[in-house]
Amino acid sequence: MAKVLKVAQIGCGAFAEGQDFPNFAENPRVECVWCCDINEARAQEMAKKFGIGQVTTKIEDIMRDPEVDFIKVCTSHEAHLPIIEAAAAAGKHIFCEKPMAMENEEGFKIIRAVRKGGVKICIDLNRRMSPSLHALRKRWLAHRQNPKNNSWRYTETDRQPYPEELASHFLARVQDDTASYRLIHLDPLRGGGEIIGETVHWLDLACWWFAPQVPTAIQAWGTTRLYHGVNLKFSGGDTATILFNTGGTFDYPKEMFEVTCLGALFRNECFLENQYYGMGDPEREVFPLQRDCLPEVGKQGGLDGYQEKYYARVKGLANSKEGHNNLQMDKGHRGMLEGFVDAIINDKPSPCDEVSGFLSTYLARRAIESIRLNQPLPVPLDMIYFDVL
Repeated sequence: MAKVLKVAQIGCGAFAEGQDFPNFAENPRVECVWCCDINEARAQEMAKKFGIGQVTTKIEDIMRDPEVDFIKVCTSHEAHLPIIEAAAAAGKHIFCEKPMAMENEEGFKIIRAVRKGGVKICIDLNRRMSPSLHALRKRWLAHRQNPKNNSWRYTETDRQPYPEELASHFLARVQDDTASYRLIHLDPLRGGGEIIGETVHWLDLACWWFAPQVPTAIQAWGTTRLYHGVNLKFSGGDTATILFNTGGTFDYPKEMFEVTCLGALFRNECFLENQYYGMGDPEREVFPLQRDCLPEVGKQGGLDGYQEKYYARVKGLANSKEGHNNLQMDKGHRGMLEGFVDAIINDKPSPCDEVSGFLSTYLARRAIESIRLNQPLPVPLDMIYFDVL
Protein backbone atom coordinates (compact mmCIF):
# COMPACT_ATOMS: atom_id res chain seq x y z
CA MET A 1 0.00 0.00 0.00
CA ALA A 2 1.35 3.42 -0.96
CA LYS A 3 2.40 5.62 1.94
CA VAL A 4 0.06 8.51 2.73
CA LEU A 5 1.70 11.62 4.19
CA LYS A 6 -0.20 13.66 6.76
CA VAL A 7 -0.01 17.41 6.27
CA ALA A 8 -0.98 20.34 8.48
CA GLN A 9 -2.09 23.55 6.78
CA ILE A 10 -0.82 26.72 8.49
CA GLY A 11 -2.65 29.70 7.06
CA CYS A 12 -6.18 29.17 5.74
CA GLY A 13 -6.72 32.22 3.53
CA ALA A 14 -7.95 32.55 -0.04
CA PHE A 15 -4.91 30.93 -1.63
CA ALA A 16 -5.15 27.92 0.67
CA GLU A 17 -8.82 27.57 -0.18
CA GLY A 18 -8.22 27.82 -3.91
CA GLN A 19 -5.05 25.72 -4.21
CA ASP A 20 -3.76 23.92 -1.14
CA PHE A 21 -6.86 22.23 0.20
CA PRO A 22 -8.15 21.07 -3.23
CA ASN A 23 -4.68 19.84 -4.22
CA PHE A 24 -4.34 17.86 -1.00
CA ALA A 25 -7.79 16.33 -1.53
CA GLU A 26 -6.91 15.28 -5.09
CA ASN A 27 -3.55 13.71 -4.21
CA PRO A 28 -3.90 10.05 -3.10
CA ARG A 29 -0.60 10.22 -1.18
CA VAL A 30 -1.63 13.19 1.01
CA GLU A 31 -4.12 13.60 3.85
CA CYS A 32 -4.66 17.02 5.42
CA VAL A 33 -5.25 16.54 9.16
CA TRP A 34 -4.95 20.06 10.63
CA CYS A 35 -6.24 23.54 9.84
CA CYS A 36 -4.28 26.26 11.64
CA ASP A 37 -4.99 29.98 11.40
CA ILE A 38 -4.84 32.95 13.77
CA ASN A 39 -8.50 33.43 12.84
CA GLU A 40 -10.15 30.41 14.43
CA ALA A 41 -13.45 30.96 12.64
CA ARG A 42 -11.68 30.84 9.28
CA ALA A 43 -9.84 27.64 10.24
CA GLN A 44 -13.14 26.09 11.33
CA GLU A 45 -14.76 27.13 8.04
CA MET A 46 -12.02 25.48 5.95
CA ALA A 47 -12.02 22.36 8.12
CA LYS A 48 -15.76 21.96 7.60
CA LYS A 49 -15.55 22.65 3.85
CA PHE A 50 -12.74 20.17 3.21
CA GLY A 51 -13.48 17.55 5.87
CA ILE A 52 -10.41 18.13 8.05
CA GLY A 53 -10.56 16.79 11.58
CA GLN A 54 -8.44 19.12 13.74
CA VAL A 55 -8.41 22.91 14.12
CA THR A 56 -6.06 25.15 16.08
CA THR A 57 -4.75 28.69 16.32
CA LYS A 58 -1.41 27.51 17.78
CA ILE A 59 1.38 26.02 15.70
CA GLU A 60 2.65 24.29 18.85
CA ASP A 61 -0.28 21.87 18.63
CA ILE A 62 0.90 20.81 15.18
CA MET A 63 4.55 20.53 16.16
CA ARG A 64 3.64 18.19 19.02
CA ASP A 65 1.60 15.88 16.79
CA PRO A 66 3.84 12.88 15.86
CA GLU A 67 1.47 11.97 13.00
CA VAL A 68 2.24 15.12 10.98
CA ASP A 69 4.80 14.43 8.24
CA PHE A 70 4.95 17.91 6.71
CA ILE A 71 3.41 21.34 7.02
CA LYS A 72 2.22 23.79 4.39
CA VAL A 73 3.05 27.40 5.23
CA CYS A 74 0.58 29.82 3.67
CA THR A 75 0.82 32.82 5.97
CA SER A 76 1.89 36.41 5.37
CA HIS A 77 5.56 36.55 4.44
CA GLU A 78 7.02 37.87 7.68
CA ALA A 79 5.76 34.82 9.58
CA HIS A 80 7.64 32.21 7.51
CA LEU A 81 10.90 32.15 9.48
CA PRO A 82 9.59 31.32 12.97
CA ILE A 83 7.18 28.70 11.62
CA ILE A 84 9.92 27.03 9.56
CA GLU A 85 12.36 27.07 12.47
CA ALA A 86 9.75 25.44 14.74
CA ALA A 87 8.88 22.80 12.14
CA ALA A 88 12.52 21.95 11.42
CA ALA A 89 13.24 21.59 15.14
CA ALA A 90 10.24 19.24 15.40
CA GLY A 91 11.42 17.12 12.46
CA LYS A 92 8.58 18.14 10.14
CA HIS A 93 9.21 18.61 6.42
CA ILE A 94 8.14 22.01 5.09
CA PHE A 95 6.21 23.09 2.00
CA CYS A 96 6.33 26.90 1.99
CA GLU A 97 4.67 29.52 -0.16
CA LYS A 98 6.89 32.01 -1.92
CA PRO A 99 8.85 33.99 -1.04
CA MET A 100 10.82 31.72 1.26
CA ALA A 101 12.08 34.84 3.04
CA MET A 102 11.79 38.60 2.72
CA GLU A 103 15.41 39.35 3.63
CA ASN A 104 18.71 37.61 2.92
CA GLU A 105 19.44 37.09 6.63
CA GLU A 106 16.09 35.33 7.05
CA GLY A 107 16.97 33.10 4.12
CA PHE A 108 20.29 32.05 5.67
CA LYS A 109 18.53 31.28 8.97
CA ILE A 110 16.02 29.07 7.14
CA ILE A 111 18.80 27.20 5.36
CA ARG A 112 20.54 26.62 8.69
CA ALA A 113 17.31 25.47 10.37
CA VAL A 114 16.31 22.88 7.78
CA ARG A 115 19.83 21.49 7.50
CA LYS A 116 20.24 21.28 11.27
CA GLY A 117 16.83 19.62 11.55
CA GLY A 118 17.57 17.15 8.75
CA VAL A 119 14.27 17.95 7.00
CA LYS A 120 13.35 18.76 3.43
CA ILE A 121 11.87 22.07 2.36
CA CYS A 122 10.09 22.94 -0.87
CA ILE A 123 9.35 26.52 -1.89
CA ASP A 124 6.23 26.83 -4.03
CA LEU A 125 7.88 28.71 -6.88
CA ASN A 126 5.55 26.64 -8.98
CA ARG A 127 6.18 27.94 -12.52
CA ARG A 128 9.21 25.64 -12.82
CA MET A 129 6.78 22.70 -12.49
CA SER A 130 4.24 23.80 -15.12
CA PRO A 131 3.73 21.04 -17.74
CA SER A 132 3.57 23.56 -20.58
CA LEU A 133 6.85 25.21 -19.58
CA HIS A 134 8.54 21.82 -19.26
CA ALA A 135 7.43 21.07 -22.83
CA LEU A 136 8.63 24.48 -24.05
CA ARG A 137 12.03 24.05 -22.40
CA LYS A 138 12.43 20.56 -23.85
CA ARG A 139 11.88 21.90 -27.39
CA TRP A 140 14.26 24.82 -26.77
CA LEU A 141 17.02 22.52 -25.51
CA ALA A 142 16.61 20.21 -28.50
CA HIS A 143 16.85 23.12 -30.94
CA ARG A 144 19.83 24.59 -29.14
CA GLN A 145 21.68 21.30 -29.42
CA ASN A 146 20.69 20.65 -33.03
CA PRO A 147 19.24 23.74 -34.77
CA LYS A 148 16.80 23.05 -37.63
CA ASN A 149 15.61 26.25 -39.24
CA ASN A 150 13.27 27.04 -42.10
CA SER A 151 14.88 26.11 -45.40
CA TRP A 152 14.52 29.65 -46.72
CA ARG A 153 16.34 31.30 -43.76
CA TYR A 154 19.42 33.18 -44.91
CA THR A 155 22.56 32.27 -42.98
CA GLU A 156 25.92 34.02 -43.20
CA THR A 157 28.59 31.66 -44.50
CA ASP A 158 31.60 33.98 -44.83
CA ARG A 159 32.10 34.63 -41.12
CA GLN A 160 31.83 32.93 -37.76
CA PRO A 161 28.73 33.92 -35.74
CA TYR A 162 29.19 36.56 -33.10
CA PRO A 163 28.89 35.23 -29.51
CA GLU A 164 25.63 37.10 -28.89
CA GLU A 165 24.10 35.43 -31.95
CA LEU A 166 24.48 32.10 -30.18
CA ALA A 167 22.75 33.28 -27.00
CA SER A 168 19.18 32.60 -25.94
CA HIS A 169 16.91 35.33 -24.65
CA PHE A 170 14.03 34.69 -22.23
CA LEU A 171 11.17 37.19 -21.88
CA ALA A 172 8.43 37.05 -19.25
CA ARG A 173 5.62 39.57 -19.83
CA VAL A 174 3.24 39.85 -16.91
CA GLN A 175 0.14 42.05 -17.09
CA ASP A 176 -2.02 42.23 -14.00
CA ASP A 177 -4.68 44.38 -12.38
CA THR A 178 -3.87 46.12 -9.09
CA ALA A 179 -7.14 44.62 -7.80
CA SER A 180 -5.11 41.40 -7.41
CA TYR A 181 -3.19 42.83 -4.50
CA ARG A 182 -4.39 43.70 -1.04
CA LEU A 183 -2.56 46.23 1.13
CA ILE A 184 -0.76 43.40 2.93
CA HIS A 185 1.13 42.64 -0.30
CA LEU A 186 2.40 46.23 -0.47
CA ASP A 187 3.18 46.61 3.25
CA PRO A 188 7.01 46.76 3.42
CA LEU A 189 7.02 44.83 6.72
CA ARG A 190 4.53 42.08 5.89
CA GLY A 191 4.46 41.78 2.09
CA GLY A 192 7.48 43.68 0.81
CA GLY A 193 5.95 44.81 -2.48
CA GLU A 194 5.54 42.95 -5.73
CA ILE A 195 9.20 42.25 -6.49
CA ILE A 196 9.40 40.24 -3.27
CA GLY A 197 5.85 38.93 -3.42
CA GLU A 198 5.46 38.07 -7.11
CA THR A 199 8.58 38.58 -9.21
CA VAL A 200 10.45 35.91 -7.25
CA HIS A 201 8.35 33.54 -9.40
CA TRP A 202 9.93 34.67 -12.67
CA LEU A 203 13.40 35.20 -11.23
CA ASP A 204 13.32 31.57 -10.11
CA LEU A 205 11.88 30.47 -13.45
CA ALA A 206 14.72 32.16 -15.34
CA CYS A 207 17.32 30.50 -13.08
CA TRP A 208 15.66 27.10 -13.56
CA TRP A 209 15.41 27.65 -17.30
CA PHE A 210 19.09 28.44 -17.82
CA ALA A 211 20.55 26.06 -15.21
CA PRO A 212 23.35 25.07 -14.76
CA GLN A 213 24.26 28.63 -15.74
CA VAL A 214 24.07 31.11 -12.86
CA PRO A 215 23.10 34.78 -12.89
CA THR A 216 26.03 37.19 -12.96
CA ALA A 217 24.43 40.66 -13.20
CA ILE A 218 21.06 42.30 -12.66
CA GLN A 219 19.48 45.60 -13.64
CA ALA A 220 15.99 46.74 -12.71
CA TRP A 221 13.81 49.80 -13.27
CA GLY A 222 10.37 51.09 -12.32
CA THR A 223 9.08 51.02 -8.73
CA THR A 224 9.86 48.52 -6.00
CA ARG A 225 6.21 48.43 -4.94
CA LEU A 226 4.30 47.76 -8.16
CA TYR A 227 5.31 47.99 -11.85
CA HIS A 228 8.91 47.19 -12.78
CA GLY A 229 11.28 45.51 -15.19
CA VAL A 230 14.27 43.27 -14.46
CA ASN A 231 17.09 42.09 -16.72
CA LEU A 232 19.32 39.17 -15.71
CA LYS A 233 22.58 38.15 -17.36
CA PHE A 234 23.77 34.55 -17.05
CA SER A 235 27.23 33.02 -16.97
CA GLY A 236 26.88 31.42 -20.42
CA GLY A 237 25.86 34.65 -22.15
CA ASP A 238 22.08 34.12 -22.09
CA THR A 239 19.71 36.78 -20.75
CA ALA A 240 16.26 37.01 -19.16
CA THR A 241 13.96 40.02 -19.05
CA ILE A 242 10.89 40.31 -16.82
CA LEU A 243 8.31 43.01 -17.51
CA PHE A 244 5.68 43.33 -14.77
CA ASN A 245 2.85 45.85 -14.89
CA THR A 246 -0.26 46.30 -12.79
CA GLY A 247 -2.30 48.44 -15.16
CA GLY A 248 -3.76 45.47 -16.99
CA THR A 249 -6.95 43.44 -16.88
CA PHE A 250 -8.28 40.06 -15.74
CA ASP A 251 -9.93 39.81 -19.15
CA TYR A 252 -6.70 38.53 -20.69
CA PRO A 253 -4.41 35.87 -19.18
CA LYS A 254 -1.69 37.24 -16.97
CA GLU A 255 1.55 35.70 -18.25
CA MET A 256 3.29 35.23 -21.56
CA PHE A 257 6.78 33.79 -22.07
CA GLU A 258 9.00 33.95 -25.16
CA VAL A 259 12.41 32.45 -25.80
CA THR A 260 14.41 33.26 -28.93
CA CYS A 261 17.31 31.05 -29.93
CA LEU A 262 19.26 30.44 -33.16
CA GLY A 263 16.56 31.63 -35.54
CA ALA A 264 13.59 30.16 -33.65
CA LEU A 265 10.85 31.41 -31.32
CA PHE A 266 9.37 29.36 -28.47
CA ARG A 267 6.24 31.00 -27.04
CA ASN A 268 3.99 30.11 -24.10
CA GLU A 269 0.59 31.77 -23.64
CA CYS A 270 -0.15 31.63 -19.91
CA PHE A 271 0.32 27.86 -19.51
CA LEU A 272 -2.49 27.25 -22.02
CA GLU A 273 -0.61 26.73 -25.26
CA ASN A 274 2.88 26.65 -26.74
CA GLN A 275 3.74 28.02 -30.16
CA TYR A 276 6.88 27.13 -32.10
CA TYR A 277 8.17 29.23 -35.02
CA GLY A 278 11.21 29.21 -37.29
CA MET A 279 11.73 25.46 -37.48
CA GLY A 280 9.40 24.60 -40.35
CA ASP A 281 5.64 25.06 -40.30
CA PRO A 282 4.39 26.87 -37.19
CA GLU A 283 3.20 24.47 -34.50
CA ARG A 284 0.65 24.85 -31.71
CA GLU A 285 0.55 22.62 -28.62
CA VAL A 286 -2.34 22.96 -26.14
CA PHE A 287 -2.49 21.95 -22.49
CA PRO A 288 -5.47 21.08 -20.26
CA LEU A 289 -6.61 23.30 -17.44
CA GLN A 290 -5.90 22.25 -13.89
CA ARG A 291 -9.57 22.81 -13.05
CA ASP A 292 -12.32 23.39 -15.56
CA CYS A 293 -15.86 24.26 -14.47
CA LEU A 294 -17.01 24.62 -18.12
CA PRO A 295 -15.74 21.53 -19.99
CA GLU A 296 -18.35 21.91 -22.74
CA VAL A 297 -17.22 25.46 -23.60
CA GLY A 298 -14.09 26.25 -25.60
CA LYS A 299 -13.37 22.65 -26.48
CA GLN A 300 -10.62 23.67 -28.91
CA GLY A 301 -8.45 24.41 -25.87
CA GLY A 302 -5.49 26.73 -25.73
CA LEU A 303 -5.82 30.49 -25.37
CA ASP A 304 -8.95 30.81 -27.52
CA GLY A 305 -10.71 28.02 -25.64
CA TYR A 306 -9.84 29.55 -22.29
CA GLN A 307 -11.11 32.97 -23.35
CA GLU A 308 -14.47 31.45 -24.29
CA LYS A 309 -14.69 29.75 -20.90
CA TYR A 310 -13.64 32.91 -19.06
CA TYR A 311 -16.26 35.15 -20.66
CA ALA A 312 -18.95 32.52 -20.17
CA ARG A 313 -18.02 32.30 -16.48
CA VAL A 314 -17.94 36.05 -15.73
CA LYS A 315 -21.09 36.91 -17.68
CA GLY A 316 -23.55 38.46 -15.26
CA LEU A 317 -21.20 38.44 -12.25
CA ALA A 318 -20.84 41.48 -10.05
CA ASN A 319 -17.14 40.68 -9.56
CA SER A 320 -15.04 38.90 -12.19
CA LYS A 321 -12.98 37.21 -9.45
CA GLU A 322 -16.04 35.29 -8.23
CA GLY A 323 -15.66 31.60 -9.01
CA HIS A 324 -11.99 32.20 -9.86
CA ASN A 325 -10.80 28.93 -8.40
CA ASN A 326 -12.89 26.67 -10.60
CA LEU A 327 -11.26 27.82 -13.85
CA GLN A 328 -7.51 27.48 -13.44
CA MET A 329 -4.66 27.01 -15.87
CA ASP A 330 -1.93 24.60 -14.74
CA LYS A 331 0.80 26.83 -13.33
CA GLY A 332 2.58 23.92 -11.64
CA HIS A 333 1.03 23.94 -8.16
CA ARG A 334 -0.10 20.32 -8.42
CA GLY A 335 3.22 19.24 -9.91
CA MET A 336 5.20 20.95 -7.14
CA LEU A 337 3.15 19.20 -4.45
CA GLU A 338 3.53 15.82 -6.16
CA GLY A 339 7.27 16.38 -6.61
CA PHE A 340 7.71 17.23 -2.93
CA VAL A 341 5.64 14.26 -1.78
CA ASP A 342 7.81 12.02 -3.95
CA ALA A 343 10.96 13.64 -2.51
CA ILE A 344 9.83 12.86 1.05
CA ILE A 345 8.64 9.30 0.43
CA ASN A 346 11.57 8.26 -1.76
CA ASP A 347 14.25 10.49 -0.21
CA LYS A 348 14.89 12.47 -3.39
CA PRO A 349 15.98 16.10 -3.74
CA SER A 350 13.25 18.68 -3.26
CA PRO A 351 11.91 20.08 -6.56
CA CYS A 352 12.64 23.60 -5.26
CA ASP A 353 14.96 23.52 -2.28
CA GLU A 354 16.24 26.05 0.24
CA VAL A 355 19.05 27.28 -2.02
CA SER A 356 16.64 28.02 -4.88
CA GLY A 357 14.33 29.74 -2.41
CA PHE A 358 17.19 31.85 -1.09
CA LEU A 359 18.42 32.79 -4.58
CA SER A 360 15.00 34.10 -5.64
CA THR A 361 14.86 36.31 -2.53
CA TYR A 362 18.45 37.47 -3.03
CA LEU A 363 17.81 38.42 -6.66
CA ALA A 364 14.61 40.23 -5.69
CA ARG A 365 16.51 42.23 -3.08
CA ARG A 366 19.23 42.94 -5.64
CA ALA A 367 16.60 44.19 -8.11
CA ILE A 368 15.16 46.53 -5.46
CA GLU A 369 18.65 47.90 -4.79
CA SER A 370 19.23 48.36 -8.53
CA ILE A 371 16.06 50.43 -8.83
CA ARG A 372 16.96 52.58 -5.85
CA LEU A 373 20.52 53.17 -7.09
CA ASN A 374 19.42 53.45 -10.73
CA GLN A 375 22.26 51.23 -11.91
CA PRO A 376 23.12 47.61 -12.81
CA LEU A 377 24.61 45.43 -10.08
CA PRO A 378 26.76 42.30 -10.06
CA VAL A 379 25.55 39.00 -8.64
CA PRO A 380 28.57 37.77 -6.64
CA LEU A 381 29.39 34.07 -6.74
CA ASP A 382 29.58 33.92 -2.95
CA MET A 383 25.84 34.61 -2.85
CA ILE A 384 25.19 31.59 -5.09
CA TYR A 385 27.75 29.05 -3.86
CA PHE A 386 27.93 29.05 -0.07
CA ASP A 387 27.82 26.84 3.01
CA VAL A 388 25.50 27.49 5.95
CA LEU A 389 26.33 25.34 8.94
